[in-house]
Amino acid sequence: MACYGICKFRKAMKNLQIKELGLVNFEETYQAMLELIATKPNYHSIWLLEHNPVFTIGISEKNIREDKTRTPPFLKTDRGGKTTFHGPGQLVLYFILNMKGLPFPPTKLTSKILENALEVLEGLGLKGNIQEKDPGIFIEGKKVASIGMRIKKNYSYHGLSVNIDTDLQTFNTIKPCGLDVEACNLKDYIDINGLELKDKLLAKYKKILTK
Repeated sequence: MACYGICKFRKAMKNLQIKELGLVNFEETYQAMLELIATKPNYHSIWLLEHNPVFTIGISEKNIREDKTRTPPFLKTDRGGKTTFHGPGQLVLYFILNMKGLPFPPTKLTSKILENALEVLEGLGLKGNIQEKDPGIFIEGKKVASIGMRIKKNYSYHGLSVNIDTDLQTFNTIKPCGLDVEACNLKDYIDINGLELKDKLLAKYKKILTK
């Protein structure tokens, strides 16, 4: 009976819900993630979207304070990492996943997301690398993709952002994720189609989450 219960749970967790939300506000999306987790879904979710311009402050940030009056606003969040920028032209993927239903150890979640994103980018002609100390994907020393996750009550949320053609002038007014580096856009290195990138990333993540 025990084996039957585990197998039944694993089968249920193969259900993967995909949502494409378009251009949305960060605070509303953040609240929606928390509301979904509260329902204890028996499926994984990936949300694809872009945010209206906003700086989000991770739990490791010590030097930047929340300020909703600025343009763009600086907003506190509970994800890992420091401060980063979100805006139009940046693809964001949020992973609302049940940790008990992962086909790999939860400790591998961040590395799995980054490794598969890099494989997709390399398939499109990009030469990049992953840095583990400050997780993300870098091109010639500049940061093109950032990741910040949180696990709460056996669910992950937050996720990955990839700069395709976003506002670097605003982004680089801070140190991306607290690093002494600049952010960069994929379009400056490869001929990139946003829809193609989205489809290829989704195909990768579907494969690793529904094994």
